[in-house]
Amino acid sequence: MGAVSRVARSLTGCCRRWPPWAIALAATLTFGIALYAANWVYAAQARDAFILAGSPGDLLYVSTFSGFLDEWDLYEGQQSASVADEQLELSLRSPQTAAWTSASHRFRDFDFSVSLRAIAGPVDNAMGAVFHARAPDAGSCDLPALILCGIDQLLPLAGAALRQAFEPAEAASHYAFLISSDGYYSLRRTEAGSTKVLSAWIASEHIHQGLEASNTIRVVARDANYRFFVNGASLPLCLPYDAAAASTFVGGECLEGEMRAEYPGESGSSGGLGLIAQSTATGGAGVVVRFDNLLVYEPAAPMREESKL
Repeated sequence: MGAVSRVARSLTGCCRRWPPWAIALAATLTFGIALYAANWVYAAQARDAFILAGSPGDLLYVSTFSGFLDEWDLYEGQQSASVADEQLELSLRSPQTAAWTSASHRFRDFDFSVSLRAIAGPVDNAMGAVFHARAPDAGSCDLPALILCGIDQLLPLAGAALRQAFEPAEAASHYAFLISSDGYYSLRRTEAGSTKVLSAWIASEHIHQGLEASNTIRVVARDANYRFFVNGASLPLCLPYDAAAASTFVGGECLEGEMRAEYPGESGSSGGLGLIAQSTATGGAGVVVRFDNLLVYEPAAPMREESKL
């Protein structure tokens, strides 16, 4: 009994040496660390939960736009995305604007191809593929864990503090590989409303020119590297030596840069795949583009230049 009493007195003395505010602080820190760890695990799982993937060469997704249209974002207006004659149609009634739509699936590595043709408007246009698109729902919570979203809704001031402590959901962004009806191609990235030209417009004999001319474009992403094809031909990019500089291609030469077969992206990137059409300031409005036979494969390893088409 004496030994028990001594232990009890020892424990009591230990706890008495910690003031109440210190105990509360320790409990708060412990809870915060546990919440941060749970949030980190949740965010990682959420990013990977809906990514379509398979074995090399597997067909992951196909759309001929004759069904399952609820998988696509369709809309009307000055810029519209609709389905006509079992093809997806993007229409632009204003100059220097863009219309794009993406499917409701997410991919990391992919081998994506689609057939496209401009059926109206100027040949000075732009059309192509959108990939690794991230477009959070404007009405959704921008915190990566449900418990944090709940706290944010109940206590807005606490929500503001949480956004300082935790990484918010990914910002809207996408890459776009574009071709034009007058025979050029380019690569761009849009993030938070700002567009950067990663590879300037370059003329290619492999692009079929003119209205109603059909082309098949292909984008292959593997291990954060992208390659681009038109009608089975691999198209090189003009990448500046300084990643912050603008891509400049003049007189058949890549100025202050080099021609490369691949664009190095960000490791672990994932997002939606979609389609885009643009009207230009010089070409004007009235651009109408139709897309068909969209295919997405798990890329073969290693990446090869041979087309599946």
